[in-house]
Amino acid sequence: MINSYVIDSNEPIVIVSGADEGYALPLAVTIRSAIDHLADSHRLDIYILDGGIRESSKERLCKSWEDPRVRIEWVTVNEEKFQRLPVSLHVTAATYLRLAIAEHLPITVRRAIYLDADMLVCRDLGLLWAEPQGDALALAVQDYAAPYVDAANSMASYARAHPYLGATRPIANFRELNLSPDAEYFNGGMLVIDIHRWRRERLMNRFWDCLSEHREHVLWWDQYALNVVLAGKWRSLDLRWNQGAHLFVYPTAEKSPFDQATFERLKHDPWIIHFCSPSKPWNYYCHHPAAKAFHHCLKRTEWRDWIAQRPKPFVSAWWRHHYKPIRNHWKTQLTQLKSCLGLTRRAA
Repeated sequence: MINSYVIDSNEPIVIVSGADEGYALPLAVTIRSAIDHLADSHRLDIYILDGGIRESSKERLCKSWEDPRVRIEWVTVNEEKFQRLPVSLHVTAATYLRLAIAEHLPITVRRAIYLDADMLVCRDLGLLWAEPQGDALALAVQDYAAPYVDAANSMASYARAHPYLGATRPIANFRELNLSPDAEYFNGGMLVIDIHRWRRERLMNRFWDCLSEHREHVLWWDQYALNVVLAGKWRSLDLRWNQGAHLFVYPTAEKSPFDQATFERLKHDPWIIHFCSPSKPWNYYCHHPAAKAFHHCLKRTEWRDWIAQRPKPFVSAWWRHHYKPIRNHWKTQLTQLKSCLGLTRRAA
């Protein structure tokens, strides 16, 4: 349930996101969608952790977000410390920006909503801001792909769902860390953060230490550190506040971590859509059900004329993506048919 107490209209909602140049376009959509769904009485203070965005792109972003209710501030981040952390083909040092939030925001900021730069907001964030923080260091959503520290012993539907999970034990050394196997594991793409306490408790240093000390066990980069350091100190929100792309990997509710009613709600009524998979709506090939909604919002930004480039070489990519799977399927069917008819040549 969404908490319904009234927000002080004089208090702006604080949003934080971060990106490098490669994520400037999706960042434009993330913030534009948040503005489009904001109630008229609310205001936004937006802080962007700058992981290397060009000045020309910053100008386009500011134009994309023009609204009298919005104030934008760019936050320069020293990425030298990030360079020593694990990266991959589509995961850059900018992935770790959220871990440094408390150390880089003005001292006057005590609480904030963090959004990854690959999200589409479909609900008034004022409702999320109204969620009571209590003594939680963060409010977050259980991860769709890896819902528990040890799903094998904690998930009722594990026997049916385990082939489709992203990870059964996302914190492989959870026993060494004395973490409960039944504890929920959260996705770090959307967080409501107690900035004041993160700053006071110097959590950034603890995140770095965690990633360094347990480097061989790190799965999903900064999300590992968030779940280890914040274990037992975060509160779970309605799952619709962070609809993970992994939802569409589960063929049915019975083969997922969710009951039928929840499964249907998550599919058809997401409040924030998170494109947290290698296939993104700004890629040429993307079959995410919300890709059209992403492009509709993109039209409301300074990237409105942008068109995804065809992969090179296009013909080869098309072959792999469309024709080759069909050809392989029919080759298998033909072999089976020949076998049934006794037409398969026997070995001499």
